[in-house]
Amino acid sequence: MLACMKIALTGGSGFLGRYVIRHLVDELGHQVVALTRRDDPAPDRQGLHWMQGDLADPASLDRLTDGADAVVHAGLMRGGDSFMDHPDDPVGYFDTNVLGTLRLLQSSTDRGINRLVFVSSGAVHQHVVQGLALDEDHPHRPGSFYGAAKASAEDLVHAYGLSGRLAAATVRPPTIYGVDDPISDSRWYALVKDLVDGKEVAATGGGKCVHAADVAKAIGLVLTAPQSKVAGQTFNCCDRFFSEVEVAQCVQSLGHTSARFTGPAKSAGHPMATEKIRSLGMEFGGTDLLRQTIKQLVQAAEVA
Repeated sequence: MLACMKIALTGGSGFLGRYVIRHLVDELGHQVVALTRRDDPAPDRQGLHWMQGDLADPASLDRLTDGADAVVHAGLMRGGDSFMDHPDDPVGYFDTNVLGTLRLLQSSTDRGINRLVFVSSGAVHQHVVQGLALDEDHPHRPGSFYGAAKASAEDLVHAYGLSGRLAAATVRPPTIYGVDDPISDSRWYALVKDLVDGKEVAATGGGKCVHAADVAKAIGLVLTAPQSKVAGQTFNCCDRFFSEVEVAQCVQSLGHTSARFTGPAKSAGHPMATEKIRSLGMEFGGTDLLRQTIKQLVQAAEVA
């Protein structure tokens, strides 16, 4: 792959998209053209150009892919306030998100683009098959339309990637955390705010997580890895299981020693295998990156 690429991006105005832009443009020096449905996108800046369009509109996807060296598909039309909400219009939801992925794959193929990376979700196997490793070959068993749409799109990416028509691959993160904008939308902010305010918190939750910056890093690795290693492949992208007890303990260690919480600490029942993405050179932020993030949330909560 080229040292400096022109990368077409969907989902650039979302939470993850902002981290992807920062990594691809500011850290790796690529040029990004980002698709947005917004009438008033952020202003263009060096290395970044916004283009108005929609996954449901083939013409805007053709404009997006025109002249691109690679594509990152992180866009999604939500069915409600949450990713997991059941859509009011299931047919329209699938048309935009699944057929939109197909439109993007075909547009990329028609233009001879070298690489496409699709961002999926651990929701594709929400119902885990007992006795099987939670690796990239684990059967798809989604329990939501969101998971079903991501699973269907993954299959399309496999079909294009394994056929040789397009070096398409999937990065599959579980829950993504990080500092959002506004910061109050960040994962764990409400928990941190209650602890900072001296409220007793039931810290009984937890989940498999990965920082948005690490997902962006994984995307960059898959974009530039040899085609033989990525075409038609899926790469789990999970740091590890983080419990709310661990988050609360971070808050305590950052000066709020009187923060009160009850457990027990939740633990992962099915760890997510990540050997494939690590084989490309991926290193996750782990406890240090969690602590950095919680420190930013604590600082925001202290002045809120």
